[in-house]
Order: sequence, then structure tokens, then C-alpha cells
Amino acid sequence: MTRQIAALLVGWLLSVPVYAQSDLPPVSLAQLTRPAGWQLVGSVSPNAESTSMKTTSGANVLVGSSAPLTLLTPTADFRVRFETLMTAGADVVLTLPNGQSISLAHSQEIARILKAPGLWQTVELWYKIGSTKSSSMLEKLAINGITVREGQTVAGTALGPLTVMAKTGSMAIRNVGYRVMTPRIVAQWAGPLSYTIVEGGYIQDPAEAAKKKVLKQDTTNLLSYEVSYGQPRQYTIFFTGKLNALQTGDYRFDLNQGGLAALWIDGKEVLPINHLELGMPNANTIPLTAGPHDVKVYFSRSWFRPGLGLYVSQAGTRPQPLHAPTSLPEPDPVAVVSVNPDFSDAGNQVQRIRSFVQLPGEKTKRTHSLSVGSPVGIHYTVDLNQMALLQVWKGDFANTTEMWYERGEPQLLAPLGPPVYLPAQTPLMVLPNDATAWPDSLGENILQYKGLSINKQGVPTLTYTLAGTTVTDATRAEGNALVRTLTLAGSPTGTPYCRVAAGSAIEEVSKGLYAVNDRSYYVRIDPKAKVKMRQSNGKQELLLPVELKNGTGSVHYSIVF
Repeated sequence: MTRQIAALLVGWLLSVPVYAQSDLPPVSLAQLTRPAGWQLVGSVSPNAESTSMKTTSGANVLVGSSAPLTLLTPTADFRVRFETLMTAGADVVLTLPNGQSISLAHSQEIARILKAPGLWQTVELWYKIGSTKSSSMLEKLAINGITVREGQTVAGTALGPLTVMAKTGSMAIRNVGYRVMTPRIVAQWAGPLSYTIVEGGYIQDPAEAAKKKVLKQDTTNLLSYEVSYGQPRQYTIFFTGKLNALQTGDYRFDLNQGGLAALWIDGKEVLPINHLELGMPNANTIPLTAGPHDVKVYFSRSWFRPGLGLYVSQAGTRPQPLHAPTSLPEPDPVAVVSVNPDFSDAGNQVQRIRSFVQLPGEKTKRTHSLSVGSPVGIHYTVDLNQMALLQVWKGDFANTTEMWYERGEPQLLAPLGPPVYLPAQTPLMVLPNDATAWPDSLGENILQYKGLSINKQGVPTLTYTLAGTTVTDATRAEGNALVRTLTLAGSPTGTPYCRVAAGSAIEEVSKGLYAVNDRSYYVRIDPKAKVKMRQSNGKQELLLPVELKNGTGSVHYSIVF
């Protein structure tokens, strides 16, 4: 298996927290000046080929093409985010305030992670206005949650509008959010901080640390782990002081440490004790009244490189450090350990990785997962306990840093492209009838994974038993889709069903083509299939009975994204 190592000096490794405030106030589309060719509508529904869009009346979406639409005219640093939907062959161009244009279709690093035409995708942009002493900077450009450009100095001193247009085809825009970012001070220490250093490190209970031998007590003007210089290698520090909030409102605190640390304000736990490396900030937002507040910071030395930093911010402000600059050193550069499919004389080879996977919102890891990477840039993860497709994505394959770097904790594989999350349950089940609720999980008495076979290109076919049947699952990357064929053999005690799709909303685009979760992805099935759309457990589902002839039957469908 090939491991590609590339230096990682961006994103989560930076010592400054990535977000000051992630929420962006919505922009009223009705207030934007609409050039000729743009119209305000309620919703859009592209046709099956995504060559045209039907619209409904309303004020939720802007639809247009060749004329540039001005999203904003900046006067200061800003962050903007919007969702866009494009017709087939559309070339959407984003023009920055300095006049530089970025084509989504013709930029290689962007085009490879774009979703299929007719699906909604997100664009997020952070921009820093230049001055006579410094250049403007594209701080971040993210497509579908994946940062494609970061910390890029841009040429020119002009300060024009931020515009978007479709040079070819048509596009739709919705959910525009915008915020000016300023370096305004929002809070400051009301006086010196008192600190107590006690003997012993890696202590996860402050009550236990309070019983240890006191090594030093003194005051400091700013938060700093460096007050421990001259002390034994293992130590724990209690800081106490008063922080003066300059106005009533919500305040975000970012704690960044190498070791164990926690934060309390006015006796309430804001950030619980956590054991983290440098470059992995821990954050929370709380309301504060104007005036002084009691602050307590806990830091305990561990085997991680030491460091301690605390930032405060409000909506629309950049993070403000409450620590000494030398208290939070830049983290050591860590290489990304990544895996991509092989391209060799023997043919394009699919990559397979067994790992732990943890989905957003889930508290536990899925410990029996297989991720499959294809040379065509279409990848997926399947849970071998439930035989469920968990996620699919485009672009590069797998980030295995947390599996293979140093001690390999927490042993999680992460997609290198923007993931589309799928229903995390079994796709097949034997049910008494088509009104029976779909099970959330299956035990080994019903479903048992039996293994896999691999062809010459490394593509796996999975085999398992399910309620009296033997199932083979052949999932293949083809074009911009994953094609899945489930073949059943046996004598089940009831009717086998395949849940082809499930989500908050399912839209029938045309016969056999369905858009799932507000056009997050498509599912395509045989137009002649006797599929049933139903409401169950708060979800819409596409249910397809599997007909068995002479003890065998199959289901064939595609996931397009």
C-alpha cells in the first residue's frame, strides 16, 4: 500500500484558532441588485439531464447566467458563504475584490470535488483587505467543506465588488451569509493573574492536583505556561484572574494547549478538561454581561509538547489572545499520511483500507469499516457490521494520519474529499410487509459478514448472510457515480426489501431518478422498478421489493453525487 507524505502547515495545525465565529448573518436576496438575466424565485428543480431548471414563485433563490451578480462590495475584511447549483456544462466564475477571477470548472483542484450538475454545493470565502503596507489576501476558499486555497496573497490594490456569474450555462444561488471581520478588542484582563504551581503532571482531576505539593505562587500579567520555568518536568498550574468584558453579548473562547487544560468563568465550566496536542483548539461560546468576570484556567503538563493559549472573540471580530505570545509556540509540522489508488503498468489499482470510522453526530466509532478508493476519484466506506454504505466522496482518497502517525490515536480514517453521508443502516432486510419500519441495526443472528473476493484491479465484492439468504455486494465506481449491485440467493422467511434511499426529503426528478436530502445527491434505479416512496420514522424512504426467481434475485442502483 502506497503512503504519500506531504508537509501539512495549514488548517488545523495553525496555533491561531480557525474560527472566531462560524455563524454568518444571512443576506436578503431581495436586497441584492439583480442584473439583466437574473430573477428571484422560490425554488428550482433541474430536469433529469440538468440542462434547464423549473422555478416556483418566491424569494429564496436567485437564478441567472452570463451577467455578474454582485454579492457584496467590501470596505473591510470579510467572510462570505453561499450555496450554488449549476446546470450541466456551466462555468461558474467568482471574481474577487481585486479583480482576480476563479473558475470553478477550469480550476483543477476545484473541479475534481464539485458535485454533479443539479446538486447544491457550498462555497466559502475569507478575504483580507490590503493596505499601503500589506497586500490583500485570500485567507481561505473552501468548496463543499474542503479548503482548496489558503493564505494566498493576491495581486493588485483595487477594491471592487465580489461577484459571481455563469459564463456558460445557468446557476442558482441561495443561503448567502456575510460578516465583516475586525480586529476590535472585546475583553481584557482587569489586573494581574495569580497562579499556583503544584508538583505532578498529567492530572485529570483538579481536586487531586490541589492536594499536591505547592512549588511556586506568584502573579503574571498574561496567561503563560512559561511561569513554570525552573520547576520539575512534571507540574500543574492553576491560574485565577478577572476578565473585563467590554459589552454584554456572546463571547467565544478558544483554548489551545499541549497537555491537559480547562476553563471556568464565574464558577461555571466553559471548557472541560481535555488532553490535546498543540494545534487542536477547544472552543465554546457563552453569554457574558459587561464588566468583570472571575476566570480560572487549569493546565497540567503531559508528554505532549507544552503550550497554553486562550483566545476570546465576538461575532465579527478576529480572535484576541489573552496569553503571552511565547506561551503558545507553533506546533511541529506534521506530515499528512495519505493513501491514493496506484497507477502502474499493471493497471489502475483500487485501494482498500480497514479502519475505524466515526460519523458526525455519532458518539462511538464504527470499528469494522472498509474504505475503497478508485483511480477514477470516486470512493466509499462501508460498515461491515451492517453492510451499510456510510459515506461517498470525490477527489483524493484517504487521510490516515490518525491511524499511522506515531501512536495511531484515535485510529480514524477521514476522507480527503467532501463526503456525502448516506443512511447508516443495512440496505437489505426481510420484512413482513412494506409498512414495517426499517431496523436501525441488525445483530449477528440476522446479518453476518463472510468475507470478500478481489478482482485483478483490487475491486472487492462483499459476501454476507442475511435472514436466510446469501448476499453479494458489488459496488463499482463508474463515471461520476457509484453503481451498486446486490444479489440474493436463498429462501428467506418473508419478503426481502432494499431501501434504496432514505432522508429528510426525496424528490422524484424523473422516472427512476430521485434527488435526496434537498439535492445533496441522486439515486438512479430502473424506471420500471416497482419502487415505493413512503414516510417512516420521520424520514422519506424509497423501498423496493426484491423478487426471487428460483431462489435468486438482485437489485441494481446508482448513487450520483
